[in-house]
Amino acid sequence: MINTLFFDEVKRLNPRNINEIKNAMKETLQKVILSGFGKTDFFKYAVFYGGTSLRIFRDLTRFSDGLDFMLIKEISGFDFDKYISLAKIELDSLLIDYNIYNKDKNVDSTVLSRYFRFNMKHLFEISYKEYANQIINNEVLSIKVEIETKCFSGGETEFKLLTYPSLSQIRIFKIETLFASKLIAVLNRGWKNRIKGRDFYDYLFYIYKGAKINKDFLISGLKRFGYLEKDELTIIELKELLFDRFNSIDFEEAKKDIIPFIFGNDILFNSFNKDIFISSIDLIEYC
Repeated sequence: MINTLFFDEVKRLNPRNINEIKNAMKETLQKVILSGFGKTDFFKYAVFYGGTSLRIFRDLTRFSDGLDFMLIKEISGFDFDKYISLAKIELDSLLIDYNIYNKDKNVDSTVLSRYFRFNMKHLFEISYKEYANQIINNEVLSIKVEIETKCFSGGETEFKLLTYPSLSQIRIFKIETLFASKLIAVLNRGWKNRIKGRDFYDYLFYIYKGAKINKDFLISGLKRFGYLEKDELTIIELKELLFDRFNSIDFEEAKKDIIPFIFGNDILFNSFNKDIFISSIDLIEYC
């Protein structure tokens, strides 16, 4: 029998349709996995960042996909699978069936990836039966868990308390460093098929919150990806780079990436157009 506290947490998120229920299930499972990491010494070595970090600890107004971590300092032969195995203990307490897949991009990659996969139809049959017939038999709820083993310099961290499924201390980046990490993605990331509109949505979230930017982390990250060669990036230069980037984006196309992750009457989504992004550049500041 599945732990009913899991579904109590899903319902606490107040999902109103089948897509929101799927996202609420995913977010609740993300918290369970994250809590499992928090019960080890994992956060002595790593920091939690990215969209799910924003969602859980900063009230990001959209759902998010995976769990992203970064080593605080480089560790040769870091054993990610040891912590994956320890995190499974928390997940196993729910009595939910799942599988874990190793999806490292290549042997030379600095990013280690694991996928937790759950049977979506089974989850609906034992919770939201009225929607179960809309789920195909082999549909999977997948949560990607990644760690970047090549760290950037200048990141500032703090600890936040995760309250579900148990109390756990989670190390996250401070908001100025998170904003810098998002700007690295906005400026540097390429796309194969569809623009990752979530990057631009999250950018607007930082602007909306009045966040400033960790300059050292931004420069370190842009240099790490080969986007920037020099050791300095003035605020004027950054604004010029953002102006050029925003002018190159089809924001109507970018919105299509966001739709599955939003709920309700979303202020940021409704403001998602080129004029808003261009105007936002004036608010960019280093801390």
